[in-house]
Amino acid sequence: MRFFVLGLTLIASLLVVRRASAHGRLIEPPSRASMWRYGFDTPHDYNDHECYCGGFTRQWQRNKGKCGICGDPWDSPTPRIHETGGKYGNAVIVRRYRTGSVIPVRVELTANHHGYFEFRTCAMTYRDQEVTQECLDQHLLSAENGSTRYYPGPGNRVFEGYYKLPEGLTCAQCVFQWRYIAGNNWGDCGNGTGAVGCGPQEEFRACADIVIGDNEATLPPRPSTSPTPTDRLPTDTSPLPKSGPNWLFNFIIAGTCLLVVLAAMALLYTYYYHAGRVKKWLMARRLLVQESPPVAPPRHKRQHHVSNTQLQL
Repeated sequence: MRFFVLGLTLIASLLVVRRASAHGRLIEPPSRASMWRYGFDTPHDYNDHECYCGGFTRQWQRNKGKCGICGDPWDSPTPRIHETGGKYGNAVIVRRYRTGSVIPVRVELTANHHGYFEFRTCAMTYRDQEVTQECLDQHLLSAENGSTRYYPGPGNRVFEGYYKLPEGLTCAQCVFQWRYIAGNNWGDCGNGTGAVGCGPQEEFRACADIVIGDNEATLPPRPSTSPTPTDRLPTDTSPLPKSGPNWLFNFIIAGTCLLVVLAAMALLYTYYYHAGRVKKWLMARRLLVQESPPVAPPRHKRQHHVSNTQLQL
């Protein structure tokens, strides 16, 4: 029983490792964590694709769903490393936009877990004082079709959308926020049913420092391209179905791990409970085929010859 529990624990650990492998980064405008990849002389964050609030368990069980505005764990020391005053929050302006303009936004996903993106911005009131999530929520950006959510298509690649900045918003430094709400966990939909994509999900966030002003130069017109499935953003917020290849891959991994664990358990069971019988069986066969013990050669009595002279004495 002990080995069976150990095997189940091993399988669960492998599945959890894969579950937590979703990754993504904001690359346009370059986030504080990723700007070093695009020519900015800032500290290198080699884990810039892992700003996921400390992970699903830490965010939802320990911090009750709370997260830093740039993806740091809520309970980490302040200033958090990706926020103003932290290691990567150095107030480096990466883009300058004109008020009310439509800007390109790009996100790179290296492990696509469905869900949707949202983008927000907020002006900093004081230098070296980070903005709040409440301020960011006041400026939820909309795409050209009016949708505030971007649903990425399948695959691991760069996703692009165009979003309109708020009219009348100007700032010497604004925080541009990306939020990625994944959709691969099963949860309660709130209507008595459960489905993949409902309930708490894994979440990613990132921040970029930008300038928005009336005197900033307008962006050049983007090249006209035929609309793609990812350009037509759905407005339906119903749970996303779980794709076939993902569950099939999970099933194959789980089956392989189960076979390996069962084989290991069989070997351990044989060793602990049948090793004595095997030893006795081997000893019996050895006794049957063992040759008769060697016989010592006959001993001959040594003859003593006594001379006549000695007998006379």
